[in-house]
Amino acid sequence: MKKIFMAAILLGLLGMILVFHWNVAEVEANDSMKINERKYFTSYVVEKDDTLWDIAERFSTSEYSSIHCYIKEVMESNHLECPEIREGQLLILPYYADEPILDL
Repeated sequence: MKKIFMAAILLGLLGMILVFHWNVAEVEANDSMKINERKYFTSYVVEKDDTLWDIAERFSTSEYSSIHCYIKEVMESNHLECPEIREGQLLILPYYADEPILDL
């Protein structure tokens, strides 16, 4: 009888540990999804001496694995065949945020 009682206690403790671990993992996953979960776009007028590299350094967020990936997306979004841009040119820039930012 004592062995059955001890086994029941151990199984109960193991169950509690598994439930706690499952809940912690679920909370961490949900929290990570809430940070910058949406992609938005904003317009940007190219200023004198701007390069795509300069713009990428200012506007790229951590969701992009590199500056090159961000530049590639900017080029695709703006149908650019080469990375050269000119003063006064209007670009569409992507960014990730929880909500749209009115003045980037």
